[in-house]
Amino acid sequence: MTEPSRCLVHLVPHTHWDREWYRPFQSFRMQLVELVDSVLDMLAADERFAFTLDGQLATVDDYLEIRPDREAELRRFVESGRLAVGPWQILMDEFLVSAETTIRNLQIGHARAEALGGAMPVGYLPDMFGHVAQMPQLLRRAGIDRAMLWRGVPAAVDWHRFAWTAPDGSTVTAEYLNEGYGSAAYLLAIPERLGQKLAVFAAHMRPFFGDDPLLAMYGADHAAPLPELMKLVDAVNAADEEYAIRVDTLAEYLSGQSPEASLPHWCGELRSSARANMLMGVNSARIDLKQAAGRAERLLERYAEPLQAVWGAPDAWPAAYLRLAWRRMVENSAHDSICGCSLDAVVSQVLVRYAEVEQIAAGLAERAAAHVARSVPRGAVAVLNPSFQPRDGLVELSLPIPEGWGAICFETADGKRAPTQELERNEQLIYTRDLPGREIPELLDRRLHGPELFGRHLRGYTIGEVQGVRMVTLEVDVEPEHGWLDLDAMRHAIQTAVSGAPDAAWRLRVMALPRRRVLMQLLLPALGYRAVRPVNAECAVADPVRVEGRRLRNDHLEVRLGEDGAFDLASVDGISLLGIGRLVDGGDAGDSYNYGPPPTDALVEVPSSVTSRVLLAGPLRGALEVTRTFHWPVGLSADGTARSDARVEVPVRTVLELRSGEPFTRVQLSFENRSDYHRLRFHIPLPVRADTSFAEGQLAVVERRGTPDAGHGEVPLPTYPARTFVSAGNVAVLAEHTIEYELLEERELAITILRATGLISRNANPYREDPAGPEIAIPGGQCRGPWTYAFGIRPHAGDWASAELLRDADRYAHPFLAAPGTADAAAALPDGGLGLSVDGRGVTVSALRRIEEELELRLACEDPDSQMAVIRGRFSAAREVDLLGREVGVMPVASGEVRLPMGAWDIRTLRLK
Repeated sequence: MTEPSRCLVHLVPHTHWDREWYRPFQSFRMQLVELVDSVLDMLAADERFAFTLDGQLATVDDYLEIRPDREAELRRFVESGRLAVGPWQILMDEFLVSAETTIRNLQIGHARAEALGGAMPVGYLPDMFGHVAQMPQLLRRAGIDRAMLWRGVPAAVDWHRFAWTAPDGSTVTAEYLNEGYGSAAYLLAIPERLGQKLAVFAAHMRPFFGDDPLLAMYGADHAAPLPELMKLVDAVNAADEEYAIRVDTLAEYLSGQSPEASLPHWCGELRSSARANMLMGVNSARIDLKQAAGRAERLLERYAEPLQAVWGAPDAWPAAYLRLAWRRMVENSAHDSICGCSLDAVVSQVLVRYAEVEQIAAGLAERAAAHVARSVPRGAVAVLNPSFQPRDGLVELSLPIPEGWGAICFETADGKRAPTQELERNEQLIYTRDLPGREIPELLDRRLHGPELFGRHLRGYTIGEVQGVRMVTLEVDVEPEHGWLDLDAMRHAIQTAVSGAPDAAWRLRVMALPRRRVLMQLLLPALGYRAVRPVNAECAVADPVRVEGRRLRNDHLEVRLGEDGAFDLASVDGISLLGIGRLVDGGDAGDSYNYGPPPTDALVEVPSSVTSRVLLAGPLRGALEVTRTFHWPVGLSADGTARSDARVEVPVRTVLELRSGEPFTRVQLSFENRSDYHRLRFHIPLPVRADTSFAEGQLAVVERRGTPDAGHGEVPLPTYPARTFVSAGNVAVLAEHTIEYELLEERELAITILRATGLISRNANPYREDPAGPEIAIPGGQCRGPWTYAFGIRPHAGDWASAELLRDADRYAHPFLAAPGTADAAAALPDGGLGLSVDGRGVTVSALRRIEEELELRLACEDPDSQMAVIRGRFSAAREVDLLGREVGVMPVASGEVRLPMGAWDIRTLRLK
């Protein structure tokens, strides 16, 4: 007789490391150092032991910064395959950061892991709050064909392995962690009962594994393995007749799997609550974090890198600055960081990192523009387009204009004129003081700091008598004069003048040169620029904005403001929206992970008063301001079951703006939040009923219908994220950052403007049965203080693709950039020029940067149909690479043009030389 084979259990020792969460980073790092110390000691003590270091290199880097002396030892274990690291730099949230951030995360982590001895070839995604549709394609384009994940998997998947497909057809084999990344976390908690616990574990896992060997994930949040682990394993293997334990890394476990002919299949994003909490409330927790992320992403991805790549100094690519900026972006993409479900101290650190990125990216963009402006004469301006298609748009300029000029417009090198709208003229008198003449030199010695006076640059001076008053007038401006003013000569002239009448009354004046703040409308080439200079002339606006009482109109839209503060919107193609802008404020007895209304809620949606006024009257930009005053409850009742009786008055200011040539309305809300535990939403009625929304994000437009799966004790709210737009029923909302929306009863879109909560996790959340973390107070999560939120509303006929909403979203979020000319004032205006253009419906640019002698261009075909991408620029050779920079093939180039056939939802990366 043959002995029956024992059930093989693959025990994977690991830890799940939240870098910062309910404790700050440095506090957790102390624990990390102790953990990795013990793991390295265990690896050295027993060559059979293996460990998986959570798939993120941040754990390694954070450790080695404190323990650099153990790098060689750690590297040896990685090279042997016993310590699995990578492929990510950090375990990110997939929905709340851009696709490019996730790509750079993978690139940084994979490169670091390879340098240490090899990256784990697994898309390890153990605790993300759902998974984006394009993740299988991102993994495959990095040469990874296996994934491992937990949250978001729908009830339709009933096996421990399934085929997961991206919209383009890319497929990975996904190992489903049906009991999470801690399925065997407590298997060894009572060592003497390990045999019995194995039987219970096997019975629990068998429905998903059948006769397959079992995967036992031995680890949990910030957990270290037992030092006696291998002895316990040996004891079981020697004594247990039913089970055999093998200690593996995740890579070893997956490499031993045999192919299966038929697997459950899923295409697209994973956002189900069937067997694990989705924690969808993180989309609206600490919206200030999402706004900061959006600003940093836009500046880095669409201004700093592309403009430096095309227009920066050829021999001065700012690699170190960009490396630092991307490191900060990736650090912040950690799910407990960007999600806003952490301590206030953690949120403060995340905001500082985003501020660093903004500072670096804005500085690099400004320097690229300044490099262009070196060929533009003083008195003129270089205006740059961050879009990869030619477009017109508005740019705001502040320029010195001679006092005698009337109307102005701007002229390009070819004689074409650009219209303007004057916004403001500066106040010229900055400072005046009457004093004895002998005191003026001493006063100037105290006030002048080189050529700087009152924060401005000294540009000139006059001395004389004006209407019988002895006068010294100093002229200043916000921009320095070309060359230095001779300060010694100025002081000598003033000293000489006042010494003739030292005791007489003199007047010292500081006058600003006359300036005007104006809007200009200009057509610019793709990622290109034009130079313009002001001329004293009038210029008609082709599509003027007209303001008539409570109405705004251009050739695309009409906005009509109602007495109640809501507004109607009508487009030229017959789309009409009525009653936009109902603000609904309700209680929130949930936490940072899940919204949950109190049992007795009180919705506030009717203002106590409404006022309005015209802010701008066109012709390039028109704006109406409406202020609605509400009385919101200050918080919840003492037992948390209702909203408080005490209320606070809150004026909410809404600015509706229409610009020449734009087919959408810009909306900005601002108020001071003085209430706790509440949610405020802006409602947009649909022109036609719709049961489906289409939301762009992470290089795909995702179709969403109905409510997600339920089953794990979490109310599966259909509140979803969108990155650049969401469309439903012939209306789209255009976004500057990730927004949370809900399609309500097929009749309206609700956009979350603010969600205020004071707990990381609430033990008794009305919409979730089990805690998502510790019940720790986070007063900053109440978001008290000034609050601003902006978006666009775009009515459209047809579907989102035919309406080309991607272009409108690009135009909404990416204004032109301007820099004053610094060349000789007598020089001719340069013609300007094309930077790099990308044509093709739905073809978007994820990245453009310089890598050594080449430009790297990453494209996505965000369209349900195949498209031809046409790339034009100053290059003569092109090749395609994968996401890790490995060559795929050579592309033909004809006269600086590449034609790239792209399948629907395709992501491609080119190198151009």
